[in-house]
Amino acid sequence: MSKVYFKYIISFILLILLQIFVFNKINMLGFITPMIYIVFIFSLPFQTPRWAVILLGFLIGLAVDFFTGIVGINALATLIIAFIRPSIIRIITLRVELEEHLLPIYQDMKFAWYLQYAFLLTFIHHFVYFFVDALSFNNFWRIMIVILSNTAFSVICIFIIQILFYKASKRY
Repeated sequence: MSKVYFKYIISFILLILLQIFVFNKINMLGFITPMIYIVFIFSLPFQTPRWAVILLGFLIGLAVDFFTGIVGINALATLIIAFIRPSIIRIITLRVELEEHLLPIYQDMKFAWYLQYAFLLTFIHHFVYFFVDALSFNNFWRIMIVILSNTAFSVICIFIIQILFYKASKRY
């Protein structure tokens, strides 16, 4: 059991470091910066208690805020997606039966399911992040373009990370 916790602790730290030192340096078209650290929340096991997902979501957002000098915006956005994650999973998995050994990762849940899951949670995260950052609904359509562009690029990066670093769960 401690091996599993160790894996998630390493993942937590590596995703924060990747976000801060690599992905925060990417600036495409002057407004697209992928936020990949949220894949940590996405990949937590289905059986993780809701309070733990919320706490971990808040902590990873707070850590990114701390290292980037932003005041609580990442923490708020990750807290919200951690809170609604079980509802999104329930909505998407109406037609898919979840087996106990599966994880909410691309290799276990396949493309269509994971695309919906990652896109919805990333879009919600970015929606909260960019509107709280703007503190206004002025320029609504401009902000929506930023949100959709960042969501698309973040989801592509998240898929790449899933393919490179995550393995399918073993049955037993």
